[in-house]
Amino acid sequence: YLGKVGSEIKDKKEETNFDKGIKSISNLLIKYMAIVCLVVIVIDGILKQNMGEALLFALSVAVGITPSMLPMILNVNLTKGSKSLAKKKTLVKKIESIQNLGAIDILCTDKTGTLTENEITLQKYIDALGTENEDILEYAFLNSYYSTGIKNLVDRAIISYGKQNKIDEKVKIYEKVDEIPFDYNRKKQSIVVKHKNTYRMITKGALEEIIKDCNIVHINDKNEVITEKIKKVIKSKAIELANDGMQVIALAEKNSYPGINSFNTDYEKDMTFVGFVAFLDPAKKDVKKTLSNLYKIGIKTKILTGDNPYATKNICNMVGLNGNDILLGSDIDKMTDEQLSSRIEEVDVFARMNPLQKERIVSLYRKNNHVVGYMGDGVNDAPSLSEADVGISVNTATSIAKEASDIIILKQSLKVIYDGVLEGRKVYGNIIKYMKMALSADFGDVFSIMISSIFIPFLPLLPIQMLLQDFIYDFSQIGIPYDNVDESFLIEPKKWDTKGISRFMKVMGITSSLIDIISFIIFWFIFKYNSVDKQAYFQTAWFVTCLTTELMIIYNVRTAKRPFIESNASSKLNILTIFSLALTIITPIILHNIKTFHFVILPTSFYFYLMGLVLLYFIIVSIIKRIYIAKYDEW
Repeated sequence: YLGKVGSEIKDKKEETNFDKGIKSISNLLIKYMAIVCLVVIVIDGILKQNMGEALLFALSVAVGITPSMLPMILNVNLTKGSKSLAKKKTLVKKIESIQNLGAIDILCTDKTGTLTENEITLQKYIDALGTENEDILEYAFLNSYYSTGIKNLVDRAIISYGKQNKIDEKVKIYEKVDEIPFDYNRKKQSIVVKHKNTYRMITKGALEEIIKDCNIVHINDKNEVITEKIKKVIKSKAIELANDGMQVIALAEKNSYPGINSFNTDYEKDMTFVGFVAFLDPAKKDVKKTLSNLYKIGIKTKILTGDNPYATKNICNMVGLNGNDILLGSDIDKMTDEQLSSRIEEVDVFARMNPLQKERIVSLYRKNNHVVGYMGDGVNDAPSLSEADVGISVNTATSIAKEASDIIILKQSLKVIYDGVLEGRKVYGNIIKYMKMALSADFGDVFSIMISSIFIPFLPLLPIQMLLQDFIYDFSQIGIPYDNVDESFLIEPKKWDTKGISRFMKVMGITSSLIDIISFIIFWFIFKYNSVDKQAYFQTAWFVTCLTTELMIIYNVRTAKRPFIESNASSKLNILTIFSLALTIITPIILHNIKTFHFVILPTSFYFYLMGLVLLYFIIVSIIKRIYIAKYDEW
């Protein structure tokens, strides 16, 4: 079974939101690169009859339009996020999962340990009529004590309580003979013990599964045939306990054993119902506030539990989730994927769920275009952890659950998840800033080059100048992973949107080109850089102007608010931008004697025009920005 679960995990991992985003960005870049290069070759090669120069220039344009710092920006952002999360009790196994965590809008989790303290205590051991009976505690202790494998919370609570009340001394007379372990289909487990020549099979499990296999009930020290009336009394008592927030486990026995070769699940029939044990796992004090905070940042919490619906309803309503509308695992099995896809959007709580049903719910949420986080710690959580966009486990989880997870938290708390989501959104925010800055600036440059190539008898920028410009601009981008992110950006899940990036690139790129065209007119008509022998002056002037305006666009693109007034960049980004600006001014001066670069020293009057162009650029971008946000409700 474990091998099957393991192979299922290995084979089933699908593309996450991050994978799809990176792939779509790559496809977008390749498409634009191909189109732009063809246009450049056509304009410069065919119209100007210089194919050799056109091919070299097209290659430079291809390099220029590619955001060369993307791998560095991406990895530094993710690594920085990983370090920040480590300080908040979150270990990142798969670094790309940080961005996926910021994108989730559905969080699926069990209630035990998440909504509750995960420290259940035995409260009651009663017979079918609700009378306390120590024999029931003895039955429960025998079943939990002699069951093999890892003890779950219920078993540990029973054993601890039993030892405190000296029950372990009473059961030493029994010898374990056989066992049928718990599984999620039967929802029960049985052990067989022997004393002298007498055998006893004791079965513990979910009430609805136990009671349907009982034909006798033990009441008032005698056995009676179980009737529908008695079943109703038993179920009523169990519901009463569950409504008080208790987890109820039923017990049955059978005083016979068919032998090791015949003992199987078919023998768990015609048993005698003996009573219940009930446990209390109180709700965490801060969980209601955390659930509210998650909802405020666009995340709906869905409870997927194997517990009964009554106790689940009590806890969920207590912490602010809608526990009145609960979907059971048995109901789910009767529904088609189409029916269930619609129903799960309305339901927050799922009870009596087995692992396959949990995995199905996670899969359908993803098919409904949600980004899903799943939090689990058991062997049977592994398929759902693997199916989710982000699998989240705790450091005390089983090995296979941790193997299937992307993130491991050191404290089983929704507050840790909340902090992780915000960090993931910061990471995405800074990655997307770079994408928008780089693509819009590069697209604007290339668009300007294509326009100018039609009218100007020489290249507005030489290939080597374009590559040097790209190199200097990259210095400023190193500060982006360390930039501040506006709080308003963090309140909604952030998914990759290639369409939005493409639209932004074209709008802001063309806006940038508008300033370039104004610059070309100034260079051509005012400074008279309008002949082939003056091309070095034109190219140097545009090198400085283009790079300066690109550096200034950083402050407008990085926030939807007004730069410097409502939103400030980080000190690292400011320092690196100023450094790049200084390089922009001094590079042509330093390199003007090196013929390879074709730079010249520009007149002082040029820099006054440059300041005017930067101011005009800020005004135009601010106007376009307001129009863009009003129309598309994004930035």
